[in-house]
Amino acid sequence: MNEVEISLFPIPGSVSLPFTVVPLHVFEPRYRKMINDSIEQKRRIGVAHTKREISPGHSDLSDEERLNRNQESYEAYPVFSAGFAEVLETLPDGRMIIQIEMDSRYEMIEEIQEVPYKIVRCRPYPDDEAMEEPVEQLREELDRTLLRLPVPNVEKLRSYLESDEWKSQSAAQYSFSIYSLVIFDAEVLQNVLELRSTFERISFLTDALSNPISN
Repeated sequence: MNEVEISLFPIPGSVSLPFTVVPLHVFEPRYRKMINDSIEQKRRIGVAHTKREISPGHSDLSDEERLNRNQESYEAYPVFSAGFAEVLETLPDGRMIIQIEMDSRYEMIEEIQEVPYKIVRCRPYPDDEAMEEPVEQLREELDRTLLRLPVPNVEKLRSYLESDEWKSQSAAQYSFSIYSLVIFDAEVLQNVLELRSTFERISFLTDALSNPISN
């Protein structure tokens, strides 16, 4: 599989799934530079949940000092989603409002740059075709399960689940986008991100909704 270089944005508690658009408010100088460099060089940006803090940040540094020393504070999970960034707005003080359209999952192989921001070499993290099973019936059952939950605006949810936009998704798209309709903590979503088949992802949510006490 082809390896790619990806700019890495580690954000504690943030797990981004493929086929989602992730909005970000970017204020640190090193990450503003990362956004501009990545767009100019047509390099994907990955948003990764973090395992632990490595070192605290230094709020007393100047912008130049922040760009010329290792400010990395967190160890990122090696599997994350990535995509190309678009700047929606640059504020007068330099802060940026961006969005990243996550196109796929990647697995980190090695770090090739630390300062002023991380660049990592990655390989794609595809599903394992040998693990796939038919999901049409599971998909229909999961939609029905969601409509039985005690959620507000259930008719709005029903309309969405019956829309052409929802029903036209591929099985792979569905197996990720369904998680936009429920709330799980970051550790659970990281586990979902690393599952290797549409069947596993749909089954995981079906089981979780059937046994909510285990969540």
